[in-house]
Amino acid sequence: MPDDKKSSVDEVLKREKLTKEFEKEKRISEQKAIEQAAAKLSSQSQVNTETTKSSKFITNIDIAFSQAKADLRYYFLNDGNYADDFKRLFVENESIFKRYGITSQKYLEYIRESFDRYKKIHDMMPLDPMKPKHFKYVEDSISELVRMFNQRFGK
Repeated sequence: MPDDKKSSVDEVLKREKLTKEFEKEKRISEQKAIEQAAAKLSSQSQVNTETTKSSKFITNIDIAFSQAKADLRYYFLNDGNYADDFKRLFVENESIFKRYGITSQKYLEYIRESFDRYKKIHDMMPLDPMKPKHFKYVEDSISELVRMFNQRFGK
């Protein structure tokens, strides 16, 4: 007599169910992260109302900065008020960045790469803190990027 072959349908259904549960948990955790960022921004908005006057909603840059502060590669954003200064620079040049397709994540990567370049040039340790002189270098690098975009693509 022929042996009963096991069907793989049960395994496929289990895998699909686990995938759906994983996606649901992922959405819930992302929602919680956004809510935490909103709570943090609302507490900061009491201190600094100047930046919140321009928008009442959480912007992409706010979400990117809140995620970057938890990332070790962006440790320097937790020192002093450099994150606020970088955010201000992004808001000032946002129209230019949007025109050339630079998202908030790409902007943060450029900041990190610029600071890493500065540390490499000056033989600094990998986790040295950012100082005003270092911030000035990164700020000049960003303004140079904007200038080069305008020179290359007009306006």
